[in-house]
Amino acid sequence: MNRSDNPSGIGRGVGGQRDDGFTLIEILIAIVLVGILSAVAVVGISNLVSKGSTSACQASADAAKAASAVYFASNAVYPTTFTQMVSGGQLAFPGSVTVNTALSTAPGPVNTPIGQEAAVGTSWYLTLTPGVGGAAPTFVCSS
Repeated sequence: MNRSDNPSGIGRGVGGQRDDGFTLIEILIAIVLVGILSAVAVVGISNLVSKGSTSACQASADAAKAASAVYFASNAVYPTTFTQMVSGGQLAFPGSVTVNTALSTAPGPVNTPIGQEAAVGTSWYLTLTPGVGGAAPTFVCSS
């Protein structure tokens, strides 16, 4: 192809060479922009995972409060451990949640790990503190 085949010069660079590709600078700018967008997405996803874990713990605390009321209605005393509520059938945690019976039978506040998000490897804990003098137990979430 010579200069007379393309009189307007469109598609030609300096000295009549073809200008069909991207320059190295253009490619590097595109890679940097994709990297920045990826970093923003990763931060956003990690925040959502954290909020989801907090919500799961709070939902389990609400379920445990309701189960302690059911336990009280059935037994005329409040439970002092998670094991009492689980074995009595008042409380059923999801399949990914386990009750650590070694901790739940210890005296005083009962720090029982009841949930672990296997996909991201983070744990949360629901603490049962037995009520004093027959009062209802309290439940607190922590990470």
